[in-house]
Amino acid sequence: MSRFLQMIRVEWFVAAFCAWHATAHLLQAWRHSPFERFGWVALMIWLIPVARMVCAGADTSRHFKLAIVSLALSFIGVIGDLNVLIYCGLAGIMGSIAHVSGRAWLWLLLAVCWMPAFSLLFARLQLTPHMVQLLRLVTATVAAGLGLCWLPVPRKTPV
Repeated sequence: MSRFLQMIRVEWFVAAFCAWHATAHLLQAWRHSPFERFGWVALMIWLIPVARMVCAGADTSRHFKLAIVSLALSFIGVIGDLNVLIYCGLAGIMGSIAHVSGRAWLWLLLAVCWMPAFSLLFARLQLTPHMVQLLRLVTATVAAGLGLCWLPVPRKTPV
């Protein structure tokens, strides 16, 4: 297999598809809804374990099943105009890139902290927008901490 084909990762194409379809709706929610104001900050905090895995740059086994499920969720979300499925697909592909396994699945489930559905979970409690924003950031920080602890950084294989 050529060196170029080894460098191409299917996960990045799926991530681009999911991010492309999630961006418009997420940006609109984060910009206009007072409950969603710091959703983008929560996303950046939640992505810290993924960034660490990408920076490690090691060759590990790929999670094609999670990538395929993520692509299917996003595709169904695009077809059915169901944003929550698009967001779940984006979170799933980030989990695939980070090679989530074992206890780290909790980190993946806490991706809800940056999704607009997070404020809907607390709508019945009648929390103020500032309380929801604070809870969102705390949840993202806890998720990032769990992801950093439970997602092992793979060692680079010698060539």
